[in-house]
Amino acid sequence: MVFSTMYTRDAKGAIYRLLEFDVSLSEIEQTLIAVSAQRLVQLKCPFCEGECPTYCKKLRRKRRLSVYELLFGKNLAAVVKEAEGEAAAYSYPMLKDVIKKGIALGYLYPNSYDRWVFHYED
Repeated sequence: MVFSTMYTRDAKGAIYRLLEFDVSLSEIEQTLIAVSAQRLVQLKCPFCEGECPTYCKKLRRKRRLSVYELLFGKNLAAVVKEAEGEAAAYSYPMLKDVIKKGIALGYLYPNSYDRWVFHYED
C-alpha cells in the first residue's frame, strides 16, 4: 500500500526529503516500513538494435519495464542512523546497479544509464 509519493533521486533520498518536510526522525523510525524508488525504462527491441522498423512500432508501448530500488529492514534503519549523523554501513541493490545489470545482459539500451541515473560527485 502506498501512502505517499515524492520525487527523489533514490530511495535513500526519501528519508532526507521527509526531514525537509519537518518530519522528525523518531516519527520516521516508528512509521516507515519501506521506501521504494522506481524508474520506467524501455526494453531493447528483440528484432533490431536502433530505430525500430515499421513492424515493431505497435510493440513500442509494450516494451517498458519498471526498475525498482527497495530500502527496508536493517538497511532502512542504517540510512535513518546516517541521517541522524551516525556512521552506518548498509548495502542494497541501487537503481544504478540494476540498470547497469540490465544493460550488461542486453535487455536495456546503453543510454538508459545516462538517462535515468543521476551522477553523484564522489
